[in-house]
Amino acid sequence: MSDEPRPAESHRKLALALHEWAHDHENPPPVPGAEIRRRAVRRRRRRHASLATVGASAVAAVSVVLSMAFTGGKEGHHSRPPAATLKAPGPSSAAASVPAATVNLSRRELVVGGRVLPISAGAAKTPTPTGRMTVTGKYEVAALPTDTLGLGRRYETKAPWVIRLRTPQNRTNYIVALTLDEKAPGNYDSTTGWIGLRRDDAEWLYRRLDPGAVVAVVGAVPTPTSTTPAPAAPTAVWTGPAGTAP
Repeated sequence: MSDEPRPAESHRKLALALHEWAHDHENPPPVPGAEIRRRAVRRRRRRHASLATVGASAVAAVSVVLSMAFTGGKEGHHSRPPAATLKAPGPSSAAASVPAATVNLSRRELVVGGRVLPISAGAAKTPTPTGRMTVTGKYEVAALPTDTLGLGRRYETKAPWVIRLRTPQNRTNYIVALTLDEKAPGNYDSTTGWIGLRRDDAEWLYRRLDPGAVVAVVGAVPTPTSTTPAPAAPTAVWTGPAGTAP
């Protein structure tokens, strides 16, 4: 006979195994109460952790959406220009260009730092230009044409303590030491436009004014008046013999 089990016997063993398996899983083994409580605590903690993770993800997603809405999807670029920032008012241009010195042609004087310096300006036929002038250079000694001094001779001579000015008409003028006529400053006008000073005053002013300083020239040259006395009337002189009358 063959040792292989018969079909009926196999079916019987399979049914028995299934019954035993169902019986084993019908009633789970008992679990102590403390273990049940521990399992419940673990389940609550897992739920809280899951909720926290979901909440953080939601906040991050909202932040990304808002950032893209305000930046147009490009970091560092604004869809609109930032609001203007208020700035403290700076010094006005008028205050920045306050004259460092003022020349009054009518009074023949130059006022700077509370000090008054006598001047000699351009004569009536060659007046000194007026307006706000700017210092553009300084020279301890400079060769300048003497005809500007009103001497009528055209050659260059050296003048000390020269301050070069730029006039409102974009021309060049000078403040110089008028060494050729020290008596002119304060008394009469002898130049063809320059502003002449006494030597000591010119040196003092030279050391005080720097390029960029503003010099205001105002007024007008006084009308010259004749100071030469009228010639005396001629008197008759008798040339006849001595002791006789005409």
